[in-house]
Amino acid sequence: MRNRFAPVRVAAAALAFVASGAAHAATPIPAGEASFTFVDARGQPDRPLTVYTYRPAACDAKCPLVIVMHGVSRDASNYRGFWEAAADRYRLVIAAPEFSKRYWPRAAAYNLGDVAAHPGDPAKWSYSAVEHLFDEIAGGRTGYVLFGHSAGGQFVHRMALFLPGSRATMMVAANPGWYTMPEWRAARAADPFPYSMAGAPVGAGALKQALARPFTLMQGTADVDPHDKDLVHNGAADREGANRYERGQAFFAAAQAAAKELDVPFAWKRVDVPGVAHSGSRMSRAAAETLFGKAG
Repeated sequence: MRNRFAPVRVAAAALAFVASGAAHAATPIPAGEASFTFVDARGQPDRPLTVYTYRPAACDAKCPLVIVMHGVSRDASNYRGFWEAAADRYRLVIAAPEFSKRYWPRAAAYNLGDVAAHPGDPAKWSYSAVEHLFDEIAGGRTGYVLFGHSAGGQFVHRMALFLPGSRATMMVAANPGWYTMPEWRAARAADPFPYSMAGAPVGAGALKQALARPFTLMQGTADVDPHDKDLVHNGAADREGANRYERGQAFFAAAQAAAKELDVPFAWKRVDVPGVAHSGSRMSRAAAETLFGKAG
């Protein structure tokens, strides 16, 4: 039976959409804290995003842009705050879009990218909204860094898999709760999409590209509570591991194995953050240090 999502055609469409870009008026990011409403005319215009920004007064368009994805609380302004000290220290511009529960309810719309609702139209995926937002705030930049913690980490690792042609120069997923495993074959996947790529609208071609692009999985070594109220438990998630730390190790090992089997260079890294549990602020600081510390 053919996959109803037609992964080859959808993957090609996703790459074409990323390459197409858009010509429209940009929204400049002012100095200090600010926010604006972004209406994604090329994606889902009926689902606006509030974007919280921060730019040090000394920063211009040469400063790196970091797009920060919030966790399950949908608290983008807090995540902007987690990055402000790093922005001052390392000369960064921060943009934190908020996928509100009003417009992006439940994990399917945010963590899982709204892929199941629009399998054949990648422009409407939540991941694509990040690319569209980048067009709005790029300010002449050709790429951006993408960071996400917890539910945001779920978002980031899936965007890496499902939108491998994005303009993110580095993606960092910190402490995701569970994963879409990098197995595209139904006969070998422990569970189907969204717990693996088996039955997803992208397949081996997208995975090959994703594995060869920079991606960092950051894990707090103390994020091991199996009873965390926000940790999903079901048969499929628990097959990945009993807690976030175990699940991340399983995901990364599976990605290494997939790269070897697909004969593609493996550009991913996994970074332990000693003694840190499920803390958005501490993982944000660790990510900033890991990514920009040598330049600070």
